[in-house]
Amino acid sequence: MRSNVKKLARMTAPLIARFRSKSVRDWRADITDAIAEHGTLRKFDRKDVIFHQGMPAKAVYAVKSGVIETSGLNASGREVTLSIRGPREPFGYSEAVLAEPRTRQASVLQDAEIWELGTDPFLDMLAERPDIMLAMLGSMMFRVTRSSEMRAELRGTSAYNRVGYVLLQLANSTTDLSAAAQPQLRITHEEISRVCDLSRQTVTTILGEMRDAGIVELGLRSIRLMKRARLDEQIERALGD
Repeated sequence: MRSNVKKLARMTAPLIARFRSKSVRDWRADITDAIAEHGTLRKFDRKDVIFHQGMPAKAVYAVKSGVIETSGLNASGREVTLSIRGPREPFGYSEAVLAEPRTRQASVLQDAEIWELGTDPFLDMLAERPDIMLAMLGSMMFRVTRSSEMRAELRGTSAYNRVGYVLLQLANSTTDLSAAAQPQLRITHEEISRVCDLSRQTVTTILGEMRDAGIVELGLRSIRLMKRARLDEQIERALGD
């Protein structure tokens, strides 16, 4: 028995070493690649709903391009954003693994291409890919431990940082936007306020500050990001404080 345990330890050691050498972003990219390899690519328009809260979890998903918002209803019945997902990030697999109804809604903030893989093929794939199972475990544990530090992974603790993070996520959501020097983002103040869990007035004030600093230009139901690098530097500096 002891020799079998030692043999198993030698076999799994390289797998564990590779897992520990990777970052959370790497784990999510690995999950995305696995879903993409076996799944089907689908296109969604802005404001499309991918799945509703309470629906059966018949598939898992990963973002190729675009931005996805997951949301749910709080105790008072108000819709609140739980997280946002950008390119090379998976979502919707927790309920699929547990065979439970959807605990949240997933909708499209930015026109998106999404890889979709049925729950049964996904579980079959997991049986053959222990590295993906470890990546899922690491990603989910990271979300649990971080939830007490910052709500729904919206970077930073200040309202300014939340708004800035959402703008940067949108700016990196597609190849065209990422390549643009001054990307134009299709999002309203009301949508930003919901995603960031801030009042619309607060969002309007912050965007006014960004406009006065030359970071953004405000249009009709759109925002042009004029100084992406400067905003990115501000958010990164805040995270390091």
